[in-house]
This record gives sequence, C-alpha cells and structure tokens, in this order.
Amino acid sequence: MVPCKTRTDNAHHPWISTPLTMAGRIQLIKRAFLLASVLLIISALFFPAVDARDVRVAFHEVPPSLYTDENGKPAGIFFDMVEDIAAQEGWNIIWVHGTLAENWDRLSAGEIDLMPGVVETAERGSLYDFNREPVLSAWTQVYAPGGSGIRTVLDLDGKRVAVLNGDFNGIAFRDYAKKFNINVTYVEKETIEEAFATTAAGGADALVGFNIASEQAADRYHLSETPVMFNPSLIVFAAPEGRNADLLEAIDHYLVDGKNDPSSTYSKTIQKYFGMKGTRGVIPDYVVWILAGVAGFAILFIVMSFALRREVRKKTGELVRKNEELSAANQQLTAIEEELRQNYQTLSRNEQALLQARKKLTLLNRLTFQDVQTGIFSLAGYFQLIRSAGCSGDAQPLLGKGLEIIQDVESSLRFAKKYQDLGIQEPRWQNANYVLLSALSHLDALRISRTVDLGSLEVYADPMLEDVFVTLMENALVRGSGSPVITIRYRKDTKTCTILVEDCGSGIPAEEKERIFGWEYKGRGGPGLFLAREILSITGISIQETGEPGAGARFEIRVPEGGFRFGPAA
Repeated sequence: MVPCKTRTDNAHHPWISTPLTMAGRIQLIKRAFLLASVLLIISALFFPAVDARDVRVAFHEVPPSLYTDENGKPAGIFFDMVEDIAAQEGWNIIWVHGTLAENWDRLSAGEIDLMPGVVETAERGSLYDFNREPVLSAWTQVYAPGGSGIRTVLDLDGKRVAVLNGDFNGIAFRDYAKKFNINVTYVEKETIEEAFATTAAGGADALVGFNIASEQAADRYHLSETPVMFNPSLIVFAAPEGRNADLLEAIDHYLVDGKNDPSSTYSKTIQKYFGMKGTRGVIPDYVVWILAGVAGFAILFIVMSFALRREVRKKTGELVRKNEELSAANQQLTAIEEELRQNYQTLSRNEQALLQARKKLTLLNRLTFQDVQTGIFSLAGYFQLIRSAGCSGDAQPLLGKGLEIIQDVESSLRFAKKYQDLGIQEPRWQNANYVLLSALSHLDALRISRTVDLGSLEVYADPMLEDVFVTLMENALVRGSGSPVITIRYRKDTKTCTILVEDCGSGIPAEEKERIFGWEYKGRGGPGLFLAREILSITGISIQETGEPGAGARFEIRVPEGGFRFGPAA
C-alpha cells in the first residue's frame, strides 16, 4: 500500500494561523474598534445611567420637627422620616435652610419641592398641594410666664403676644382675636426659640405655638402652659400646586406602611420623640404547631393530588362526551357574562358618583361644623363678657345656664363630627401597640403612668380604633386624681382575645356600668363611650366595664375569632 501524503498547504484551512501582513493587521484593528464602538452604543441604549432625583426640602428651626442639634447636624422628626423615605425611593435630598416665612416664599416660587411640618388650610389649599396621610396631630397652645393670670382668651386683651412669622398658629390666633374684639400687639419672630427668649425676657406677655414644638422650649425658658388651647390640626407635607404629586404619593405610602409596622423608622421616630415602651411578645407554641400541621396537610394534599390525577384521566372520556352540552351552556354563560359586565360598569359608575357625592357631603358637613363651632365659641366668649360687664344678679344664673347649654351643643357637635366619619373607610388590620401610642400623642402623656403588655397583637377594626383608646385614656384622667396608673394588657381565650384597660381611679358605680355607653349619658365621660362602642361594633368587637366600684375602672374589649392575630415578634 502507498502511504497517504500529508497536505501542507493551509490555504483551504482558515482556522490555521498564518502570518498577517501589515495591511491585514490594520484591517483587523479597524474591525476590533468598530465592534467595540457598537458594543458601547448598545450598552448606552439598553443600560442608561440613572441619576438619583434631587429633592429640595425646606429646613427651618422648629424643634422637635426640624432643628440643628448640639453637634451642628440636622435632626428632628421630619428629618429622620425624609431621609428614610429618600433611601427607599432613591432621592438625593437637598436641605434648604431658612426661616419659616422664607421657605413659604420659596415653595410659592417653586424653589423647593417639599415643605414638611405644615397645616393645610382652605387658603393654602388653593395655593399648594398636600399629602393625605397625616404625620401626627397637634393643637395651638398659649404659653406665658408663671403668675401671668391668663385663663381665657379675653385675658390677652391689651397684651403683647409673640408669634412665629408665617406660622399657622399665629394666623389662627389673629382670627380668634378679631372675633372676640380684643386688642393684641403682635411681636413677630423668625424662629420659635426667638419667640420663647423674647417672652421669657419680658419682650412679650405670651406666645402661641404648636404644643409638640413648644413643650421642651417652655421648660428651658421657664414658661408655663395656660388653659388657652384651641385649633386641633393635622401635620402634613406641602408641595407647589400641580407639581411633585409623585413625592406626596410616596410619602403617603410610607406613612401608611410605617403606621402599621411597629419596627419601621416612622414608628421608631414617634417612640423616640414621644416615648412609649411595651412588652414585646414572641410567637406562641400553638402557632408553631399550627404551622407544622399546615405543612403536613400540604404534603398529604400533594400525595392525594397524584392519586386524583389518575382518576381524572379516567373521567376525561366522559368529559369529552359532554363537551357539546358544555359548549351550548358556555354560549349562554357568555351572554350572561356580557350582561353582568354591562351591569358592573353601570354599578361602577353609580358607585363613583355616590363616592363623589359622599365626599362633597362630608366636606359640606365639615365646613358647617367648623362654622357652627366657631360661632358657638364666639357666643360663649360674649356670654363671658356679659357676665363680667356687670349684669343684674337675676341674670347671672340665666347666663350660667346658657353657657352650660352652649357647652352641651359644642360637645354634641364634636361627637356628630366624629360619628359622620364612622364607617367611611374600610376596616383594616392595626397593630394594637401603635394605635395606643398614637392615641397617647393626643393627650398629656406625662400625666399617665402606664404598664403595657400587648405583645404583637393586631386587631381588625375600623380606622377610628384610635379614638377608642383616646376615650378610655381620657376617662382615666377624668376619674383619676393626680397621675393615674393605667395597665393595658391582653388575655387570650379559646376563641376570643380580650384587651383589658384598667386604672386606679374611683371606678364606675354599679348602676352606671351600662348607662355610660348610652348616647343620653351626661356624666364626666360624655357620649365618647357611646361612640367607642359604635366604632368597635362595626367589626363585631364588644366593650363593657367590669371593674369593682371604688377600686378603679376596668374596660374589657372582646375581639371575636378571626378579628385578631399576632404578627412576627419585633
């Protein structure tokens, strides 16, 4: 045999390396450069660089909302919240420092995107946009040096009152002063610290400000709260009108989620500045066993599904034979479905119209309540003026009776305002610890000594559940003496969970234990307990008083099965 010759010509083998000429090398470099350019263009198209969004936020010295700490760094309730939202949303926060009045001007000019810690009014509503979910609530408080003798708004006649330039409290106080026809000299300051320093030094006889922004400053400058308080308000964010709706929407989502999560930065910030410690629970053993049982059931279900699959194959033949019948039935169902769809669209349009009408009616009621309440407040002031003007002895008791009637009407209006909001929003799961904490923020929490053991209990209830706790805390303050001691705990039964609120006050007489929940009850608690029972009954929750008369009150809130649960341990 003749051995095969090995071919050494590589011309027909392109993958075998051959020396490149200079022209070939230049051509190869051009192709590599072209390929790199194409890859760079594709990367720019499909992976564009995303810069963080710059968000300009107003920063004005109003502690504890916003302030500069002893280390010269920004701090405060809104600083912590805004920085946390920015971290979640990918914002680059630019803090714009200035006075409150300067920042309002910047917001109007569109030079800043957000204004934290403000109140929405009818006038501001036509100039700016506001988020819907309030951060917290506050009221206007008048502060003065000890021994000032200021007991009512009439005592401020002829006085010098310090106000913060651009602050809502000063605007509201001016309106009240005009209604009572009292002469007040206003001392305008740019920061709350200046207002307190001026008043403490004798440059003003009193000052007005939000209670949450003034308590610490009042202690430092040795000023006292007077009985003059008014104008409860919700603290929110503002943005230029028609701009930054996405920022306000992100803030609303953040607040709703944070209020339902006791471990959120929002909840921790509220705890940091208002203070409330409770005993945190762990997952009970029975919950672990239930989860194990569910897992076992799932395994059993998988095994049974394989067995059923074989049975399904046997029945497939029968289903094929009935296919024609089902086809005819399907045509009928299609016609019914189309009719239902049209009915649903009609119902949806009617529901939207009803919702709009209800919103307008609620707004009308709110404005009417506000006007009537303002009129009643003014009328009460005039009654006081008449009594102090030196009317006859026979008229004094009649005027006193008139004042009592006005106070009853005002109380009924407040109750009606709350009652109209009852059931407007759908019930939701609420963390009991947070609801209690939020309720305490409406009260003088320093007067209440409390022991809390609610674990990780969550309750399915109307969003007005917070008002129930406010009413129970107020009841303890009214019936107790000094600083009441309140214990809030829960007791789980077989199918129910009971929240117990106990105090060490005078207790409820046996004959009044049920009457206190009636609308007509005119005792020290007023109709608040009636509203509390109505709020709880929306989701089947009951409340009753079971304390021993003379040994303190004990309210038992019984939550039915399915209306409570325990979240993960924080």
